[in-house]
Amino acid sequence: MRIAIVDDAAAERAGLAAVLRDYATVHSLEISTEEFQSGEDLLAGYHPYAFALVFLDIYMDGLTGIETAKMIREQDDDTAIIFMTTSEEHRPDAFSVFATDYLIKPCSREAVFRTLDHLLHLRTEQEKQLSFTADRRDYSLPLSDIVSVEADGNYLCITDRNERTYRTRMTFRDAEDRLDDRFIRIIKGVAVNMDHVVQMSEKICLTDTGSRLPMHSRNGKEVRQQWLNYKFTRIRRG
Repeated sequence: MRIAIVDDAAAERAGLAAVLRDYATVHSLEISTEEFQSGEDLLAGYHPYAFALVFLDIYMDGLTGIETAKMIREQDDDTAIIFMTTSEEHRPDAFSVFATDYLIKPCSREAVFRTLDHLLHLRTEQEKQLSFTADRRDYSLPLSDIVSVEADGNYLCITDRNERTYRTRMTFRDAEDRLDDRFIRIIKGVAVNMDHVVQMSEKICLTDTGSRLPMHSRNGKEVRQQWLNYKFTRIRRG
């Protein structure tokens, strides 16, 4: 999980990074942190799925944390934002940009742990991430947002629910090891997220983004039955 820490005070950034490392150790999580001293620094290279979580100070020179968050939300609805500040006065503004939490400085270890516990509880197993690099940018896509993965030699083409495609250096076998049981192989080198499938025949798989993916006719019936079984299980679980 990649986490951004945005604060114009270096000591505040370092202290929070240390707490996050402690949390990762306690919960056996793999995290990486990146520090920014201003909203402008964060936004300069920002792109959707760059970070799973952004800790954002409100009072900063230049762009405030609220202004920075509004710009993040213009292109990224999914990243969790946690504000840090010395005052309660901006709490209504914070939640207008769908912040996950609002911490009063100095942020105690207990408060940060409690916030992360809540966040990870909300992001269930359905929200596991696939991390990769494409076009010299790092991405962490929730598996629920991935529609399909397709082999392209030693590369992999990943398509998300917004119909964006990312080409990364990864083998199909490596990708399958990092996906979960909602993904099904429909043809050699192509796997689809069954949550995004709207129709299957023995030759074509239709997704909710409008993609039409080919299937082998010789095992299409078996694959379609597996998808139907998956749908039934999801419905039964509620």
